[in-house]
Amino acid sequence: MPPVAASASGGQPDFLLVVGGYIVAVTVASAVVVAALDMVAGGVNSTFFSAFFMGCAYTFAYALPGFIATVMIARYFRLRAWLFFTVAGGLDGIAALWILDRPGPGPSDDFILMVIAGGLAGGLAYRLIAYRQGSAAG
Repeated sequence: MPPVAASASGGQPDFLLVVGGYIVAVTVASAVVVAALDMVAGGVNSTFFSAFFMGCAYTFAYALPGFIATVMIARYFRLRAWLFFTVAGGLDGIAALWILDRPGPGPSDDFILMVIAGGLAGGLAYRLIAYRQGSAAG
């Protein structure tokens, strides 16, 4: 077993799998949101990649508190179910929007739904990476 696969804490992933899983989750969540925004706008345009990278930066920063809470809850209660991480990702999307809240008009309902969808996809992606079948954490 590779030293990164699992720790002795009840089959929970090691630090490197948690970090790698978070990076994949951020990438997936940002891709889902930006792709949904582009579909609403009528197709992929020249700003797709810049919006994607900006989305990754915002998602990485603003979703981190919810992600840390999710990992701590999963470790404490020894949770490994894909549904837990998927729902936690969607809730983290809502929390990230709340943290990002700025004065002025709030995000549209469509954008909120896109962020929730991105969070759900990101949470599932994290679960698939951090708790993959091939590892002892599986």
